[in-house]
Amino acid sequence: MEETIVYKGDYASIRIDPAPKGIYYAVSEERLKRQGEDAYGADPDGLVLSRDWELCVGGHAIPVYAAPVTSGGPASFASLSYVGEPGKITLVARSARPVHSASIHPFSLGLSPKTLEQEVHIPINGPCKLIIETNENQDCPLFITVHAEERNVPHAGNPDVIYYGPGLHRVSKLELAKGQTLYIAGGAVLQVFVPEDEVPMVESDWAKKKVYQDFIVAEHTEDIQIRGRGIIDLSQLDWHARKAIFINESKRIQIEGLTIVGTSHWTIHLSKSSDCTINDITLIGYRENSDGIDIVNSQDIHVANCLIRTGDDAVVVKAMAAPPAVGGRNITVRQCTVWNDKVRCFGITGETRTNIQDVVFEDCDIVHSTATWTEELGSLCIIVGDSGTIERVRFENMRIEDERQYAMACLIFKDRWSVDSEPGHINNILFRNIYLPKEVPSLFHGYDASHVVKDVLVDGLFIDGRPVERLEDANFRMNDYVSDISICGKSE
Repeated sequence: MEETIVYKGDYASIRIDPAPKGIYYAVSEERLKRQGEDAYGADPDGLVLSRDWELCVGGHAIPVYAAPVTSGGPASFASLSYVGEPGKITLVARSARPVHSASIHPFSLGLSPKTLEQEVHIPINGPCKLIIETNENQDCPLFITVHAEERNVPHAGNPDVIYYGPGLHRVSKLELAKGQTLYIAGGAVLQVFVPEDEVPMVESDWAKKKVYQDFIVAEHTEDIQIRGRGIIDLSQLDWHARKAIFINESKRIQIEGLTIVGTSHWTIHLSKSSDCTINDITLIGYRENSDGIDIVNSQDIHVANCLIRTGDDAVVVKAMAAPPAVGGRNITVRQCTVWNDKVRCFGITGETRTNIQDVVFEDCDIVHSTATWTEELGSLCIIVGDSGTIERVRFENMRIEDERQYAMACLIFKDRWSVDSEPGHINNILFRNIYLPKEVPSLFHGYDASHVVKDVLVDGLFIDGRPVERLEDANFRMNDYVSDISICGKSE
């Protein structure tokens, strides 16, 4: 196995972790390209190296992997880390195809690539999350995660540390106890499997699939860290077999730095937990129900600096447990970049049996949001399917580059997932400094005269860079059960 390389440039040093032996190219590139079209099936190859992209810095190659995505795939991805203080570097990405033009997303970073034949030169000045597209289309993008320096790395010999060093590891499941750290080093790939003799927790769920214990589990515990710069690969699991990470009735949990791909079910599920942080995570999934981060009946949760492309919701708050459980409160999601293929990007979604309040989504980018198959889809959503009241939710400095359904959606309704017979409420919602392209509508629908969407303020709406000051110019679709919705001019 190759060793870790530290490249010392003129302004900064970069650590490059090797690809482990046992990770190869796809047996069939054509099959890999089509795999994302199957919303349920496992990827028989598992994680593979990319043939679409090469990436280097200072002449040193950075491993580039490939993963199925819903459309236009596969997506390639790579990561690297600063050593010491961040500074200027130039990444050189070489496409397997001719490059006539290139763009770096999100646009808010203000990065301008230079192209030279099949190369894209990318100027970097610090930790960031990037998506490279070429020739003005979304096919075969390159996702790049540039981490800050990794500090306070735990030691392998520490009895409170479960340590996976560089290399390929086949792991079935992990249960964490109080005070433990799970550390997955850069250059490590954990390939998740289900042993033949493992007994399912559920023999047949609503999708008629067997459900096994989730991969990383922390229940009724505290002071847990799940971290590193490695990769967790769940792509060979059957649909619904395991969630990637399940945190239940726990507190002071930190999840940081990892890349998680091919999830067969929800990726990170927080349930009835508090004082948790999720930071600097890269998630790529294509299967139905492969939600990115689900914050369920939890409080005091902070999510930041994540790059997510999912086959379902990206970062959402839910309340699946009825009162007296906490619904959700004091939750902040900031500086995340999302590409959503199938459902929603950010917000409160569907399962809302208990009140949710004091939730903030801020300084985030939606690169693409392409689903159009039903009404309750979009970039910034409050979707109420049960009896809870959703109030004091703020979306601020949210930048939408491409939305095919709704930019903003506040909807009270009933569907197959609703449990409560009584509808809920949406009150006191603030959208501030929302940027979206031309001709993208927003949806505001209450349920009936007693269950309305009310007290919604849009303070700073910009369409194609221009401020919108009148409600009639905002392309809002509203029914009769919306009260006190207003728009005011340029905020910023």
